[in-house]
Amino acid sequence: PTLRPSYCGHHGFELICQQNQSPVITINTQRFHVLNMTRPPLMTIAPVDTWEDPCPQQFHNISLNHNLFDFAATIRNLTIFYGCPLEDDIPFQHRFNCGTTTSNGNTYAYYLDESLSRIHRSELTDCDTSIIVPVNQSEFDELWNETDNIVGAWNKGFEVMYQKDMISCLACRNSGGVCGSNSSSLDFLCFCPDHPCSKSYVVSGNVFLVVETRINPFESSTPLVFSLIDDRSQLCRQDGFVLSKCEDPQPIIHIGGNEYRLMYLNHSASTMSIVRNDLWEQSCLPNPINITINDSFLTYPPTNRHLTLFYNCSNVPQRPIIFPCSPDLLSFYADDLSERDTYRDFSNSCGTNIQVQVNQSSFDELQTERNEYMLEEWRFGFNVEYDFPAIFCERCDNLVEKCSNLVNSPRYPVCK
Repeated sequence: PTLRPSYCGHHGFELICQQNQSPVITINTQRFHVLNMTRPPLMTIAPVDTWEDPCPQQFHNISLNHNLFDFAATIRNLTIFYGCPLEDDIPFQHRFNCGTTTSNGNTYAYYLDESLSRIHRSELTDCDTSIIVPVNQSEFDELWNETDNIVGAWNKGFEVMYQKDMISCLACRNSGGVCGSNSSSLDFLCFCPDHPCSKSYVVSGNVFLVVETRINPFESSTPLVFSLIDDRSQLCRQDGFVLSKCEDPQPIIHIGGNEYRLMYLNHSASTMSIVRNDLWEQSCLPNPINITINDSFLTYPPTNRHLTLFYNCSNVPQRPIIFPCSPDLLSFYADDLSERDTYRDFSNSCGTNIQVQVNQSSFDELQTERNEYMLEEWRFGFNVEYDFPAIFCERCDNLVEKCSNLVNSPRYPVCK
């Protein structure tokens, strides 16, 4: 193939093409096969080190450059334990043999989800090492239904979102330009037919116009984008997306009459992470109630997890995770794994209980730490997906206009 100049595209997305093989991309010094690019901004990748071999010579967790990539919402994590003795209590379908690849001479390896890892934690202390690997939800289901094995799951890869200047690049291409970057600063540039254009391209007609970029304090160098314009025409507003307190690092978003803190917004994937404002900085509520989002444009992704918060209990299970809310009674939380049924038996001794959603990364953090200090300053958000094409095109149709798609993608419509 003809090599493009270095200023075309972005250095972090460079592909190495190999004859009769999938192209390879390097992310954080780790190499991945690029198996599929279904639509912007999703692509499916699989680690080269474990390609057709679940027993690599070197063991490491998979990491991404979050300035350029993020895991898709459909990802589930598996923990792979290597160099383990034979454990008959662990289901045999979660076992495979790695010969003598580890230092202690044990040959068995196991792949477990969060629930099984906790159940069998004491039996896995003699294993040599463990790593966490992502798989797509569909492959996770096939593994648990025994219609696939760990090699098949790894070879089918997992989805990531590439998010560097996606909106700007699409607008640049739509205007007849070519996307590129400054070779020294890596800032986005749009090359028009005769000269470099301004990098401030926006999608014409997009009511969710980016007008300011701030840094999300919870994720390094991740853009949190929101409009600071509050004197727009009513035609430019959409119920469920009204922001207030925009001077705060986490502005308030109003959905269904309730307030949430907006922690993170990913324009490319139409996803945002929010936290109930009444739980912001506290887990002890004077009047705990369940809140559910009922909005035709908003949906919960399948990777959200549930916690049940039990308040003011006279009886608690053994080894609960307690957060004190009253001097005489105890409060604790239960997750959505195996112990939830056990905790339900204690609910009659409690004043009340509510269910709250958390995203997968927050859930993993709670399972790792498992102590009351995690809940002292509540920061555990959950994800919601918004149907951008439906929202935008409904508003466009109401104006008796025509909604069409940008660069043949239904995710990026324009109002003509």
